[in-house]
Amino acid sequence: MRTPILTLAVIAALAPAARAAVSHEPFDAILKKHVKRGRVDYEGIKRESRAALDGYVKALGKARLAGASRNEKLAFYLNAYNALVIKSVVDRLPVESVMKVPGFFKRHRHTVAGRRVTLDELEHGIIRPTFKDARVHFALVCAARSCPPLRAAAFHAGSVDGVLDRLAKSFVNSWSGVRIQGARVRVSQIFNWFADDFRKSAGSVGRFLARYHEKHAGLLKRTRRFEHLPYDWSLNKQ
Repeated sequence: MRTPILTLAVIAALAPAARAAVSHEPFDAILKKHVKRGRVDYEGIKRESRAALDGYVKALGKARLAGASRNEKLAFYLNAYNALVIKSVVDRLPVESVMKVPGFFKRHRHTVAGRRVTLDELEHGIIRPTFKDARVHFALVCAARSCPPLRAAAFHAGSVDGVLDRLAKSFVNSWSGVRIQGARVRVSQIFNWFADDFRKSAGSVGRFLARYHEKHAGLLKRTRRFEHLPYDWSLNKQ
């Protein structure tokens, strides 16, 4: 009878180590200090918060997510992507556009929860297929002016769902997201590149946009083909 008791005791002792939690507070503090109206003070981060950013990224690499809830994982990966984009820019300053950095998305590897991944692998190989939530496109910010504005706060499991809804509504109603002039409808390239994600979410891109647009839901539902706005890859710096 003693063996099962000992086994349970061992399991109980090891249980806290099964998952290494990551505090997102250091990243939250960096964002609050260095992000205003969606624009990033990369030079300020390099000058004042480099150690904190490096420490947070190191913690992301060592994290273990076994046993984490869906929203814990979602918040973790959204923060990881944005933190790694910021670090990748800070590491290469001065930078005018990430598109001028060879391999920025496709070649340079980072450690996330014990895995070596590129930014593209993190987005398209983990985040999109794992969560199947089109709203992540308004949370993942690739350091370009035409990206959705970077939120000046980290994501947290308890609020991530509501925050994603707010980010979707904000971007769809912004000049960068949707422009309607009479019957002419122009939308961000995001709705072209990831059209399948929005169709899976709402049946069509137009129906997805109508879900969040404040004034022209009817027009957007009826629209089958959209014009797509030019994408400005200039750095989203202050």
